[in-house]
Amino acid sequence: MSFLGFRLFNIHALKSLCATCWLGRALSVILQTMKMRLILLFSCICIASALSAQSDSVRTVVAKQGDGIYKILRENGYEAKDYYHKFLKINKDKIQLEDQLILGETYILPEKHDTIKPEHIVVIDTVPALCVKPDSTVSDSVPICIPAPSQEKMPQTKMDLRIADTIKGTALKGAIFYLIAGHGGPDPGATSYVDGVMISEDEYAYDITLRLARCIEEQSGKVYMIIDDPDDGIRSGKILKIDYDEYYYPDFGISRDKTQRLVERADAVNKLYYANKSTKYQRVVEIHIDSRSSSQRVDAFFYYCHGSTKGKALAERMYNVFRQKYAKFQPNRGYFGSVEERNLLVIKRVIPPAAFMEAGNINNERDRKRLLDANNRQALANWLCEALKKDYEANK
Repeated sequence: MSFLGFRLFNIHALKSLCATCWLGRALSVILQTMKMRLILLFSCICIASALSAQSDSVRTVVAKQGDGIYKILRENGYEAKDYYHKFLKINKDKIQLEDQLILGETYILPEKHDTIKPEHIVVIDTVPALCVKPDSTVSDSVPICIPAPSQEKMPQTKMDLRIADTIKGTALKGAIFYLIAGHGGPDPGATSYVDGVMISEDEYAYDITLRLARCIEEQSGKVYMIIDDPDDGIRSGKILKIDYDEYYYPDFGISRDKTQRLVERADAVNKLYYANKSTKYQRVVEIHIDSRSSSQRVDAFFYYCHGSTKGKALAERMYNVFRQKYAKFQPNRGYFGSVEERNLLVIKRVIPPAAFMEAGNINNERDRKRLLDANNRQALANWLCEALKKDYEANK
């Protein structure tokens, strides 16, 4: 090959190589651009998926007129008593005094866990409305008609040893008791102060009621706590912290309207009465702490509803046990309790016979000291349980 030919060959090769290099660079730029677009597209997809997942997992609700925490949770498919404090925690900046919600405010619903188990559901048979004279032998008493539930599924927590640790006897086997601690939720009841700290009737009445429930279970009786608290068990302290998370059975928030909240707890008892209608012996016990002048000291006293012979008998047995205990442990003091007829809304409306106890005057210093002592609260529960055993034995 001549020098000229070799030179021409190199020029063509060089041109071909340059063309190849240019195409390579162009292709590299195109591939790099496509890679960046793919990365950007993938990132967008990931972000969208994350936002979508977050949107799905975070549920919100706007508070309407009449809404409370229990109501909102229940209406959105939650077992309210299990999620109450979770709701408070995640919405703490939007919760007012006494755990009240702000009308029109948006609240986050807690992450939901599957807590309702099949064995916690019972089906109530359809029955007609029941019109009865609640344990009345008075001919002119007016029957009350309580609408029966129609094939509704009512959550029913297992009651076997809900509070007690063990069964100690069988004195109350076959008996059912509906225990109502006074007030609760937005209503603390009577209040007083101890060393500058406010205490409330509902907390002490609830503690006595829980102790009574334990005594009943220890004797093989069945207990329904009509007013309950998701986190307060039996407490040994003197100062029982006030909260507003109590609910009425099975998990309904307590109304701020006085009449409505009394009707609701009575109706809760009556629904359970229908569910347990095959059980002969059913009783209601309602426990309160009285509020009077600070100078007035009172012993535990009892009420029953007009016309209720069995309610009267139960109240009298309670009174007699207390009188005997005072005679035994404080023979020189005397006992100044009483049994009276009084048409209080709850004990008048419930179907089973009922007795109502006021456990002392929260405003009187000496009465208050007795209530602050956990041993005294236990003694009250023990004496009440003894009266229940006597009443059950007399009605077998």
